[in-house]
Amino acid sequence: MTDLQVDNVFDMDPQTQLHEMRLQGIFCDAFIKTPVDNTRLPVHRNVMASCSHYFRSLFTSGLKESEENEISIHGVSANTMNQIIQYAYIRKAIITPDNVEDLLAASDRFHVFGLLKECTNYLYDQISPENCIGIFKFSRFYNCEQLSHNTWNYIIRNFKEVVEKSQEYLQLHVDDLKEILDDDDLSVRNESEVFAAIQRWVDYDTRGRKDHYTNLLKSVRFCFVNLDFFQTKIQRNKTLLTLRDCKKLINRVANLMRIFYESPFIIDDNNTLLRPRVPPEIIFTVGGWSSSGVVETMETYDKNVDRWYVTKPSMPSSRAYHGTVFMDGSIFIIGGFDGNQYLNSVYRFFPDDKTWEERAPMYIMRCYVSAVELNGLIYACGGFDGRNRQDSVEKYDPLKNQWTHVQPMWRKRSDAGATSLDGKIFIAGGFDGTSCLDSSEYYDPLTDQWTMLPEMTSRRSGVVLVALNRELVALGGYNGSDRLASAERYSSLTRCWYPMSSMLQGRSNFAAVILDGKLVVIGGYDGSTTSPNTEEYDPVKKAWRGLFPLNFGRSAVSACVVSNIKSGREFSYHSLANSSDNF
Repeated sequence: MTDLQVDNVFDMDPQTQLHEMRLQGIFCDAFIKTPVDNTRLPVHRNVMASCSHYFRSLFTSGLKESEENEISIHGVSANTMNQIIQYAYIRKAIITPDNVEDLLAASDRFHVFGLLKECTNYLYDQISPENCIGIFKFSRFYNCEQLSHNTWNYIIRNFKEVVEKSQEYLQLHVDDLKEILDDDDLSVRNESEVFAAIQRWVDYDTRGRKDHYTNLLKSVRFCFVNLDFFQTKIQRNKTLLTLRDCKKLINRVANLMRIFYESPFIIDDNNTLLRPRVPPEIIFTVGGWSSSGVVETMETYDKNVDRWYVTKPSMPSSRAYHGTVFMDGSIFIIGGFDGNQYLNSVYRFFPDDKTWEERAPMYIMRCYVSAVELNGLIYACGGFDGRNRQDSVEKYDPLKNQWTHVQPMWRKRSDAGATSLDGKIFIAGGFDGTSCLDSSEYYDPLTDQWTMLPEMTSRRSGVVLVALNRELVALGGYNGSDRLASAERYSSLTRCWYPMSSMLQGRSNFAAVILDGKLVVIGGYDGSTTSPNTEEYDPVKKAWRGLFPLNFGRSAVSACVVSNIKSGREFSYHSLANSSDNF
């Protein structure tokens, strides 16, 4: 060995040096033999004993094995044992899809808990709708509690995709399927998805599984199934009607649904048919102006029970005329007015932790701001700084926690409506300091340019703009004399605005979101008072219907839809309902 080679060896950290010595058989005082492939692996007893209680006991127990130079370990391959030994020396192992299950089983058996954790992390990083059930079964078999918990949550949150894509789903045991369907947190938009999942599972082996229909159907929250779906797809299902117990259950459900739809809303936590699930999406309505002034409170909407709940914690401070954006599992509150000052401050709320943090402020104070998320960035458009209406626009990068200016709009506008569609930002209406506006324009981030669009059919300040079924929809607002109930949609094909069904109530400075493919409008000012009223537009029926009102009237309010959060239960009926709810 040359001097340079010697220097290189002693430049290594002690663990690597020991590993190199093991590979060369230097000072090794034992061999681990794997009889399955008749391989002998040299080790240092003290190193192996330092990484695992199993090996420490093996080498220090005083039994015959502890005195022998060669110790046979059955039921494990040489490749797997070599990775275990390597991890004992250098805390590194080569984990692949082909060896991860064997490595996890061996690290659990030999109490190499660091490697066990790396294997469970690796498995979860590889999770998909196609393999999640297999990973869950594997983790439960080896009692990997954290992996089992995380994988179960993945199955529950991605249930529809699992049902559609997973061969493992079709091979589930009936008891395992029942356990999934019984979970209140099962993420489904409506209970018809649960029925479809049962049908897909039964159809895989109709002869062997049809007798499980009755037991599985008891997991369906039937009173939350669309009535038309129940009558056409379930009551007239020939297979179900040939099963005596199933027919009894359907008749019982039909009676319950008749009461459910004809009587006041009924919920019974002790009756699966009448117990709602945790909604996969929740509306958060933030701040605003009430009869008592600017507020800091938030309300959440549970669509499964059609109720609003005041939640905690509230915002760090009161604000109205602000923007709200949901992105990366958190809610951003941008600009606004606190009753005394025009704001450039930004706060971020983490629903799962229920914590707030202040983020970098905008360059300009923006009340009546229009805030939009596009491609992982937040754009703050226009607004009022206390002196001037703005045409300026800033974008925020949450990774850098930094605002930068982009090209200004063609028109100064506050109180405008804005949304994103097809990789662009659209903004319409507003107030320029003199007049309510009917103009609209869009921003292309690829060219950093704004382009004017045709004018709306009405002037609208305090308007809301949303993207619904790939069309722009402008709702309500103030035209200079009236609060508008009218709405109009923009077709990019004809480059024209067209009238659509009017809301039930005229309103300005309200919030609107898309929830489950429908348009929900919230609060606002109706010309005489801050309104608590909410309503929903169904684009299929092209009709509006009233929803349960907010707990108190809010105008200058903003809202967003929050999805795929761990804490959904804590912001819904299951945690916030109380005895005063009138169901």
